[in-house]
Amino acid sequence: MTQSNSSNAGLNRRAFMKSAGVTALAGAAASLATTQASAQESVSESYPRKANGRYDFDKVYNRVGSNCSRWDSPPRRYPGGEFKYGMGVASMDFECAPCITEALQERVAHHSWGYLSTTEPLREEIVKWTGEHHGVDLGPNELTLSDGVYPGVIAALRAFVPIGSKAVIPSPAYSGFYSMARAANIETVDSQMKRVNGRYEFDFDDLEAKMTPDVRALILCNPQNPTGNVWQEDELLRLGRLALEKNVVVISDEIHCDVIRSGQKMVPFASLPDRDVVNNSITATAISKTFNLAGMKCAHYYSKNATLLSRVNQFHRAEISTLGLAATEAAYKHGREWFEQANAYMDNTHTMIENFIKQKMPAVGYTRNEGTYMTFLDFSKVMAAIDAKEQAMAHNARSPEHYFQDWLVHQSGVYLNPGADYGAGGEGHMRMNIASSQQVISDVLEAMAAAVNKVV
Repeated sequence: MTQSNSSNAGLNRRAFMKSAGVTALAGAAASLATTQASAQESVSESYPRKANGRYDFDKVYNRVGSNCSRWDSPPRRYPGGEFKYGMGVASMDFECAPCITEALQERVAHHSWGYLSTTEPLREEIVKWTGEHHGVDLGPNELTLSDGVYPGVIAALRAFVPIGSKAVIPSPAYSGFYSMARAANIETVDSQMKRVNGRYEFDFDDLEAKMTPDVRALILCNPQNPTGNVWQEDELLRLGRLALEKNVVVISDEIHCDVIRSGQKMVPFASLPDRDVVNNSITATAISKTFNLAGMKCAHYYSKNATLLSRVNQFHRAEISTLGLAATEAAYKHGREWFEQANAYMDNTHTMIENFIKQKMPAVGYTRNEGTYMTFLDFSKVMAAIDAKEQAMAHNARSPEHYFQDWLVHQSGVYLNPGADYGAGGEGHMRMNIASSQQVISDVLEAMAAAVNKVV
């Protein structure tokens, strides 16, 4: 086995054999190395490529029947076969980067499972990635590994927001923030963003009014899910200085930080040029969106303020899995080329959707995305045309948007996420995941247009 292959999984078997003192293991190790090399060659050769050697994201990768939340959960709600297209849950439909599968195969080929010896190699890769790609100079002791962004944010809310107090959320915002708050046994208050010249912006007057003495934290989504904002430095500085003035800690969820469209620049909250603002924050993130590794349960959070970090750590405990570590470390080390191509492909998909809606589905409102692989579509005219508000009451649906979700599945087979789940400002909207083959996206758009254009 080559040294580079060994480093992929963070496992030095030669050292293991030497310490064990069992010479009989040498023959087995040689056989194991041959098996691994063969498996890796098979993965690299089988991955879809185009004639120019670039990864082929047009090829439809079938995830149905793999216990996939995006494709296997909705059919349980529609047993009559109405469901066809899972455009909801935020996961990619692309086959993952070959380096990840190779690292997993290498680790699985070692047929012994026990406690991990160290997570230091992963920490080193996180520090390197964060510095090289996001301009944040982190020390290994300034971050804490977690098994998800959820546990990190929940721990932060428990640390900073006493029971009975609140966190403020610029909305529409990721629906999971509300369940995180419930898990931390605190309340939330929304500060609805404004749309200015076709772009969502913070309503700073409303934010300041909402930062009452019982509000102790602000949950920031950076980039913003579902609206697709990539926040600019001046916006974040103004937000951070307001929070500091009001004694409100900023908890920045930056899980989508790599999925940035051409012409945009990701500004991590911890990279802001105001030290006091940065020291009043904690950032939770992962590369699970970058490489579609949500099921591997590997994430981290960090702060330049050691006191804040220690307070959060008191409420947090991570249980990192061996395979999650192997997959995530491999992605950080060897996955950049794959992701850059995937990101460019999704950027083109966003443009494709924007053009289609303007040309063939004009009744649907579109806000141009700056980042993430979600898009927030305004179906308010369509909902009004089908009397969604009245129908929701008649059918005991949670909201007009939830009624419209069912309507759209029955009329087109397309499953989207209801805007009502994303807080104030989500009314009339639906969230669509665009991280699929453009062949699938084209079918989805045509199916939706056929349904929508009949009623509007």
